[in-house]
Amino acid sequence: MITDYYSVLGVSKDADLETIKKAFRKKIALYHPENNKSPEAREKFDLLVEAFNVLSDGKKRAEYDKILNKRNLNTPMVITPKEEKQYDDWKKEAKKKSKKSWETDLTDLLLLELFFDVGFLGLFGEFGEAIGDGLGDVFDLF
Repeated sequence: MITDYYSVLGVSKDADLETIKKAFRKKIALYHPENNKSPEAREKFDLLVEAFNVLSDGKKRAEYDKILNKRNLNTPMVITPKEEKQYDDWKKEAKKKSKKSWETDLTDLLLLELFFDVGFLGLFGEFGEAIGDGLGDVFDLF
């Protein structure tokens, strides 16, 4: 079953990237271990990272929307094996990112997002490489 990532983040399907990032920051703070010690916090945290991982990436979001649009209220959703594998790959990728962020200080996660004014995923690439290997690991969080 395909998870509705828009509902997870509490945003509309036409939400822009800034709205998605804002919703993610707000919710991730609620379930980070510094603020929430409940048993279900980790599961919700992982799901938030998974949703953000897909919705904050234009290419993934477009593919996800195609899959989600197949849903019809009167019939079960049927996705192709390729789509199912892609969805599973996104989940695995997000699980790795979630593990790193779960172990990272919440303030550091939020400050990186706000200070550099890029999405967590935007910390990859040329900017992260220019900083060097020492800080590169920090930027690999998202």
